[in-house]
Amino acid sequence: MTELLRVARLSAKRGGRDVLTDVSFTVRSGEILGVIGPNGAGKTTLFECVAGVLPMTRGEVIVDRSSIFYVPDAIRPWPDQTVRWTLEFLARTFGANVDESLYADLGLTPLLAQKVGSLSKGQAKRAAIALGLTIPRPILFLDEPFEGLDLRQTRQVAALLRQCATAGRTLVLSIHQLSDAARVCDRFLLLDHGRSAAEGTLEELTARSGAIGGLEEVFLALT
Repeated sequence: MTELLRVARLSAKRGGRDVLTDVSFTVRSGEILGVIGPNGAGKTTLFECVAGVLPMTRGEVIVDRSSIFYVPDAIRPWPDQTVRWTLEFLARTFGANVDESLYADLGLTPLLAQKVGSLSKGQAKRAAIALGLTIPRPILFLDEPFEGLDLRQTRQVAALLRQCATAGRTLVLSIHQLSDAARVCDRFLLLDHGRSAAEGTLEELTARSGAIGGLEEVFLALT
C-alpha cells in the first residue's frame, strides 16, 4: 500500500496542559486505520492537529492537507436547515454528487426533511457520516463514528465503511470501543495517555504483546 500520510513526534497542548507527546504513525492508501484508546487518551486532539484545526507544539505532519476531510464528533452544522439541504449544500460546495443510496444505507431517507437541530444523537451521527462520505477527499477522518449508534446501526455503518475502503477510500477512525474497532479496522494505532504505544495489524500487535484473546487483551498488554 502507498503511504498517504506520516505523522512524526507530534506533540500538542490544551490550556497549557500536555495532551499529546511524540505521537508517530502512518496512514496507507485504501486502509481503515483505527486510533484506539480510552476517553481522554488524546484521540480528538490528534485528529484536530493532523487536520490543521489545532496547532502542534512540536512534530511534523507529512501530507497534503487538501486531501483530508475531518468530521468531528457531535457535529450539527446549520441546525435550522433540513438534513437534505445540509447534505446537498455541502455536496455542491465540494463538487460532489448527491448519493440517495448512501442516505438509504444510513437510514437517513425518512429524516431528510427534518431539521438538523431536531435529530437525536444517533441520527445526527449518521448524518455526519453521510456528510463525510459525500465529500470527495482521499482521506477521511471520522471522530467516534459509532458513538450514539445501536448494535444494528453500528454493524450497518461498519459494513458501509468497509465497502468504502474496498472502493479505495482511506479512513482514519477514532474509536474507544475495542469491539467496534476490531470489527472494522485493518490496522491500529494504540494511543494511551497522549502517547503512541504501538501500531500495526491485530496479528502484528498480538505477536508483539504475546497476549491471547483479542484486541482488548492486546491493548492492555501494550499500554
